[in-house]
Amino acid sequence: MVSQMKTTLLLMGMMALAGCQSLSRESIPAGCGDIPSYADNVCLVDSWVAFGLQAQRGDDDWRKRTLDKVGQHRMDQKAVRALVLSWDGPGEWQRAAELYKASIDSAPTRLQPLLQQWLNELEERRKLYAQRSTSTNASRQGGHSNTQALKRENEKLKQQLKEMSDKLDALTDIERTINARD
Repeated sequence: MVSQMKTTLLLMGMMALAGCQSLSRESIPAGCGDIPSYADNVCLVDSWVAFGLQAQRGDDDWRKRTLDKVGQHRMDQKAVRALVLSWDGPGEWQRAAELYKASIDSAPTRLQPLLQQWLNELEERRKLYAQRSTSTNASRQGGHSNTQALKRENEKLKQQLKEMSDKLDALTDIERTINARD
């Protein structure tokens, strides 16, 4: 938890230093497209954060269209694919983690903490999902005695999901506040 807070504070500091351009479409500087790249320009971190929000909120059609648009060979394309796949179903999470790991080191230095944070969150989701699967299998074998444990675990997972969502909303609010000052 302390590590996540440090990373969050580091990200907020980096966003403040980066100039925090607005994430709305009408104020994106020239050369900053919908699909982010490793081009180290004024909108580097902002474009990745905006794309991360799109990936989180996108549906299956959006993910399919985006993956169809993005190549597979450049490291920034691998990072884009990782981000899209990390918000797809659990069946894609292993591939997303592999793509993150392959692309983080080649990312611009100021983008690496963000990509690492996303990888860490993905690994945590994978771990929780594996625990849930293990508990579900044990419940089937153990019968009724495990029902209460599963309910407690489900509540814990819901709480963790809510906390992650609240953190993302807080970061978005902070960025809006910073952008409002400009």
